[in-house]
Amino acid sequence: MKHEIYKVMILGGVFAYLSYPVVSANADDSEGEELRLDEIIVTAQKREQSLQDVSTAITALTSGRLQEAGISDITSLQYYAPSLTIGTTFGFANVFMRGLGLNNVFANVDPSVTLYVDGAVISQPSAQLFSFFDLDRVEVLRGPQGTLYGRNATGGTINLIAKKPTEEQEGYFRVTGGDYALFQSEGAFGGQISENLSGRFAFQTINRGGYGINEVTGNDIDNANQKGFRGQLLYHASEKVDILLSAEYGTVKDAANGFLFKRVTFPGTILPNGTAPGAGGFPVGARNYASNVDPENDRETFSISATVDWEINDNLSLKNIVNYRDSDLANFQDLDVSGIVNSTVQEFTIASEQYSEELQLIYTDEKFRAIGGFYYFKEDISNRNRIDTLKLGGSFTSVEGNTEKRVDLTGTGVTKSWALFWNASYDVTDQLTFRAGGRYTKDTREITNDNIIWVAGGAVRLAATFSDKESFTDYNNEVGLEWRPTEEMMLYYTYSEGFKAGSGQLASGILNPAIGANIIEPETITNHEFGMKSIWLDGTFLLNLATYYYKVEGIQLDRTVPGGPTGFRTFFENATSQTGKGVEAEATWAVTNNLTFNGAVSYQDTEFGAFLTSDPTNVLNLTGTALVDIAGNRARQAPKWAWNLHGSYDIPLENDATITLSGDVSYKGEQFFSEFNNNLLQQGAYTMIDARIRYTSGDHWTVEVWGKNLSNNLVESGNFALATGRIVVRTLLPPRTWGITAGYTF
Repeated sequence: MKHEIYKVMILGGVFAYLSYPVVSANADDSEGEELRLDEIIVTAQKREQSLQDVSTAITALTSGRLQEAGISDITSLQYYAPSLTIGTTFGFANVFMRGLGLNNVFANVDPSVTLYVDGAVISQPSAQLFSFFDLDRVEVLRGPQGTLYGRNATGGTINLIAKKPTEEQEGYFRVTGGDYALFQSEGAFGGQISENLSGRFAFQTINRGGYGINEVTGNDIDNANQKGFRGQLLYHASEKVDILLSAEYGTVKDAANGFLFKRVTFPGTILPNGTAPGAGGFPVGARNYASNVDPENDRETFSISATVDWEINDNLSLKNIVNYRDSDLANFQDLDVSGIVNSTVQEFTIASEQYSEELQLIYTDEKFRAIGGFYYFKEDISNRNRIDTLKLGGSFTSVEGNTEKRVDLTGTGVTKSWALFWNASYDVTDQLTFRAGGRYTKDTREITNDNIIWVAGGAVRLAATFSDKESFTDYNNEVGLEWRPTEEMMLYYTYSEGFKAGSGQLASGILNPAIGANIIEPETITNHEFGMKSIWLDGTFLLNLATYYYKVEGIQLDRTVPGGPTGFRTFFENATSQTGKGVEAEATWAVTNNLTFNGAVSYQDTEFGAFLTSDPTNVLNLTGTALVDIAGNRARQAPKWAWNLHGSYDIPLENDATITLSGDVSYKGEQFFSEFNNNLLQQGAYTMIDARIRYTSGDHWTVEVWGKNLSNNLVESGNFALATGRIVVRTLLPPRTWGITAGYTF
């Protein structure tokens, strides 16, 4: 381990990461202007701080960096933040950080990495693919956030901070065209409406042809048709009180997120509908689909928030955030993933309504800073998982008259949670600061599953209803020390705890009275982190390091194996323990005002404790006789090594114009998509290369030519052993793409 840590620390000085934007390109150090990195202000600890004063591992991507990298969804973040990997399964965002994330394919199970928009959580992973437009910055907090973030952030938190209304009239518009018939637009405009009222409206549209086709119908699949809108009103009620109202709406209707064929799991076996895998033909192209029906991906989300900031006096302030979010998901796809006439099809729907309230009282003086508050969250969720045999001529809209009924699984869940929290820091001396915090949480879960299954060719109908209700409480601690030996360096240690409440799957299809609607126990984490925040070379070189060790008890794991009247059986349980240790390094170097290098490198070593269980990709599981011990195996989506490198060079021209050449290289080591670490559910190491050339005219016009995944790697963002089809299926990251973007800022 020591040798691995030394490697990371050496690479940390070579690679660089854009934690800070560089000074403007028109500054000229040859004329005597001081060359320094600009400061970024973040709110990761729910108060404004310099990024270098936050004693936790955090990556901050500014609006300029988000625009330059062309980030328009959550999946792209994994190329710019260490220890972060993101994939998709069943339309869920599978976000993993330091080996902790969502390893479940059914509704009502909380992720280990939470996503917030302006302080309000997006609970459902199926709703986390919106909101990535008109952002001021993105903050990626690594490690448990148990005292300040209430929704089970045992792995980490991603904060999206939207640009806010200003009194000045301002805005921008960008339009992009590219291959695969890409047309994308984004813009915002706002300013003062009346003496004390300002507003801002932002939008984004993405339309693109498919990365593949359905070889049976000839139609595009894995395409994009997405729209998002955000409106904000900022009212200055007085010199001390600001009220911000924000509403957001997003919609997607395309043929994305359908599973793509990888290989047969058990050659020679028969499907539940009595046919062999691949009957009618598997697709020939790796990115293609083969079915007499096209996949459908239909989702919608609406959110409204109210934030009140009251500056009571120079030291004390009050903040209240109220949010309501409604989200719906409907996926339809062929689970045989072949051209068989009578296909096994799935209709998978989720409807969620969530409400949250957070009240914060913040105190600050020269030596003491503290925040305390109350948090409340409630969510009502319903889920339907229907599997039928779709006969020739059937379609999503007329499925009732063209199917042989097989499985209709429905479930409802209610989650209620409240918490009291506090976090404080005290400057013992000018160089030494002591920190502490705590959070008491109570979660109540209630679920009901209604399972209907037809067997014997639909002649026999089996039905059962299961319910369960449980409550969980926990108190999380955090303590830490910060030592500043110089003005440009901070060393810190943090001990933190996290709590992920127990939960139960909906529409998971287990006809077993003992476990049909089982709510399992919570998982808990303890974490130790040592770190350094530092600036060198007269303010031109930034180097941040973090090393950590954690242990999770009662980790929640999900498995789906062949068998039973449904053709599959699911298991969701507190399986075992998991440990993780690693080192992360981030750096920025402003070589000159025109040349910068930025990058990051991470090493992580994760390991499961002893757990004897069945491997769903082992053919002996067809009779339930194969057991293996996962002790020593690595966690899902946790590559041992990952790094990224960014370079940017500005070429000044006459008339205040600039040409910018930039490139990004990112590497992910081998990663697994199951706890069994087998080659069927694995993605090998890969490297992504992106490049851009941008022309900037003054302060208003920009035109850029860009290319992504220039080596055209075929990279799996997720894969799954599909029990109903006895096959391994996958989702893929985009292929090589290119485009031209033009923008105007005013």
